[in-house]
Amino acid sequence: MKHARLLFSLVLAIGLAACGISSKSEYDAEARAEYHLRVADSLEAASALREATREYELVTKLYANTSSYPLAARNTALLYINPANPISDDSLALHWFQTYLQFPIARDERVKADIYVTMLKRVTALRREVNRRGAVIDSLQTVARKQAGELAGKTKRLADLEAELKKASSELDKLREVDVRINKRKVGK
Repeated sequence: MKHARLLFSLVLAIGLAACGISSKSEYDAEARAEYHLRVADSLEAASALREATREYELVTKLYANTSSYPLAARNTALLYINPANPISDDSLALHWFQTYLQFPIARDERVKADIYVTMLKRVTALRREVNRRGAVIDSLQTVARKQAGELAGKTKRLADLEAELKKASSELDKLREVDVRINKRKVGK
């Protein structure tokens, strides 16, 4: 019985220590995530948008189990749609907004994020349509250039044929004159 109590006490102590370590590591992760958020905010305020974006993404990758994750996902998305950001990317912004929407967030924040998602999907569809039309235009321009080349070749060939026809007509006129003279001499004899 004494050993059982000792073993139970030992297991209980180890369990409590593990909880303390777990709580301490969770606290450390929260503190580090908060630190990175402050750094990202400072970078964003200094208009270092590329670096701020990377810092927010760092929080999403390293501290996914912290309370800072939803805010980091939202801010990453907002920076990716910022046209002043040299690494702006609509598809990454869409990904991060959709990630953000998976969390329990305030209704007005959800509405804003939904609007961003809708707009980004629309922009993506319009870009696809512009690219498709651009490809059609390129194809039509290629066909038009080819046909213009063929037309120029045919026009030159037509001009050559007209010149040959004129030459043949001139020679035919000369032969008629010769024939008429020969016939006049025969008739005159």
